[in-house]
Amino acid sequence: MSRKKSREKNASSETFHYTAKKASGKKNHMTKHLLLIILLLGYCTSDIFSQDYIQKSKIKDRGKTNKTHTLLNYDSTGYYALRFNKQLTYAELEHYDLNLQFKKTYIVTKKHRKYIGVVNIAKKMYLLYFSYIKNKRENTHDKVSLYAKQITSDSFALSGDSIELIKPFRMTSNYYRGNFAISPDYSKVLVYDFEEEGDIDDVKGLTNKIRLRVFDSSFNKLWSRTVNLSPDGGAKRKVSIKKLRINNRGEVAILSDIFRNHRSYNSRNVTADPTLFFVGKEKNNFSLFKPNLGEYFFNQINFTFDTKGNILWFGFYSKQKYYQQKGVFFIKINKDRSKVLVKKQHELSPELISKLLNKKKVRSKSEARSYKLKHWRLMQDGGIVMSAEQQPNTSYNYRSNDIVAIRFSSEGEITWAKHLFKHGNQPRNQKVFLSHYMYTSNNNIYFLYNRGLYSDGYATIARIDSTGNIENRKFYNYQNQVELVCPQLSYQLRTPQLFICLQDRYFSNYRFALLDFEKLFQKK
Repeated sequence: MSRKKSREKNASSETFHYTAKKASGKKNHMTKHLLLIILLLGYCTSDIFSQDYIQKSKIKDRGKTNKTHTLLNYDSTGYYALRFNKQLTYAELEHYDLNLQFKKTYIVTKKHRKYIGVVNIAKKMYLLYFSYIKNKRENTHDKVSLYAKQITSDSFALSGDSIELIKPFRMTSNYYRGNFAISPDYSKVLVYDFEEEGDIDDVKGLTNKIRLRVFDSSFNKLWSRTVNLSPDGGAKRKVSIKKLRINNRGEVAILSDIFRNHRSYNSRNVTADPTLFFVGKEKNNFSLFKPNLGEYFFNQINFTFDTKGNILWFGFYSKQKYYQQKGVFFIKINKDRSKVLVKKQHELSPELISKLLNKKKVRSKSEARSYKLKHWRLMQDGGIVMSAEQQPNTSYNYRSNDIVAIRFSSEGEITWAKHLFKHGNQPRNQKVFLSHYMYTSNNNIYFLYNRGLYSDGYATIARIDSTGNIENRKFYNYQNQVELVCPQLSYQLRTPQLFICLQDRYFSNYRFALLDFEKLFQKK
């Protein structure tokens, strides 16, 4: 129901140099052959997961399923991976033991539904799905509703009764969006939906009204409201919905853009003001914040709650136009929303911008281009790390090039800002291989990504410590082109391991693996 609308260079830390004295005769000839054999053996063994830091399952045919959705659960009995077919008419759960030996397949459902996600809350597992009837004559939908069905703990099949989260209604527009969010302590669930009346340029979520429903961990409704976010309350749509989150008290935060006059991101003038709304159960529980940092093109923005309940608001801005990045901002608002604790703004250094543009020298007005915010993580010191990757908008290729990663302190200062080279210029159907995954451990930041997908490519992990020092470890070569790592399907476990998914580029087979990243970085 929701609408869904790399260059190679040498890196000194990953380039190997071999030097040898000149020699002649038979001894030199044999030495060359011996060296060649050693190198070939090294390349071959590196591609078959023989290292002690990786443990893998056996390769499986995709069977009735098309893609892995998530690692739904893991405990002392092993790992449970949820998979769907392409049409979302079939779902199954695969059980692997702690050694990644396949145990059993559980059929979750054979019924056609539009699934939107999985909730694992209060030691219970639920699938959330939409139900609707297509109205082909009017190109819309009737009897649209949202349900949650519990997954039983013994058979892992869906329970008989559905929990109604959105009562059936008739759509009035061709565009409809609905989703959910969970509070940091897993005690509250937010379910929201809204309708758009059309599509303008590349503006998504353009609407004034949004419906909010808040439930406890057993899906008992706590409150619901329909809120008009338009500054003048008029009929003209001025608000573009971006992100929604819910805090532990059951209050909802809504990140949006409020357009001035021209509703577009393709203008040379600033057209929108980013606005963070806060909504509670009572009608008077309604407030908003704006950055108030100046006349900039704000883009790629996100926010979260820290461990104290304060709001951290961060993202990029440009001095020239949207889809470019000149600098970053960091704002901290107290949990009672009565005071702005921190407000900082930083320009990216010329050295960093030159790397992001792949140029030796840049002008003072130069800006990074087309970086999309992908991940963020809270740090132990109260700061935050965010990462973005270059994704030019094109209808022919899915481009996913460099990564920019920035770490903020709890006071909004930049601890470090780094550029990571990543390659990708592939068809969209291979985008699952081209993104990156970011995770943290012991105050270090890790990035898992692919440096190319063909015989000269490989999967790698970069580790950045608290002072900004970078180490790289290559853990899988693609010389044989058998299977590829899917970074965005990775899952960080409680142990120093990653649960990773691998599949061939034609999506005909797949398998899972456990990657011990601490052992990987102990290797010299």
